Amino acid sequence: MLFCTDADLLYWEPEVLREAAIASQVLDAGTGNLSGTQFNVVTGTVFTTRAVEPGQVIVLSGAVAGCFPIVAVPDPFFLQLGVLNDELFPDPPATTPTLISPGTASGLDFVIRTFWAQRRVVSDLLSQAIGIIPGTAEAQAAQILNPQALRRAATLGTLQMIYNALAAAASEPAPFTVRADLYERLFRRAMRQAQVDVDLDGDGRPDSRRSPGLVRMFRT
Repeated sequence: MLFCTDADLLYWEPEVLREAAIASQVLDAGTGNLSGTQFNVVTGTVFTTRAVEPGQVIVLSGAVAGCFPIVAVPDPFFLQLGVLNDELFPDPPATTPTLISPGTASGLDFVIRTFWAQRRVVSDLLSQAIGIIPGTAEAQAAQILNPQALRRAATLGTLQMIYNALAAAASEPAPFTVRADLYERLFRRAMRQAQVDVDLDGDGRPDSRRSPGLVRMFRT
């Protein structure tokens, strides 16, 4: 289970999918047309064959430029996007999202990048921090009932990994190191504050409340 999306990163770093391209994984690229909140591909591959999905981010260049969250992929050649706002991904998901159009333009260059690998690593670390260790009997049955409680920590931990990678590759790493250190401090604070309800026996009810920021002691 991944506890955050690429779109979550934009709330902290609105241009991270553009600035940190070297640390990302490219899903698709090409040209397309934007009409309101609808984007259709002109050159490039079919969106659905490249695992493009809601919660990812499309980076546009041209008359309309920026990083925009993908809200839906209703068709292999179309996707729905919007300007980042607090109601773009409503909770519960059944609620209609609030979409703001970034404009209308033709012949835009696009690239869809993801930090899936970094988000996967951080999510696995958070799961282990609350005692769900892959390969154990508990991990087979355990279920996190409120994964949104780990969303902030997962987002901050992912940003820390991204800026550490940029610092390692940069000729002048200082600006990236400063941001990596900031996100590390925020990540640790978010871990201490998170309270996670865990179902240990598969009955859908919480059996334990745990925090990834607390060290649990076991008698041996």
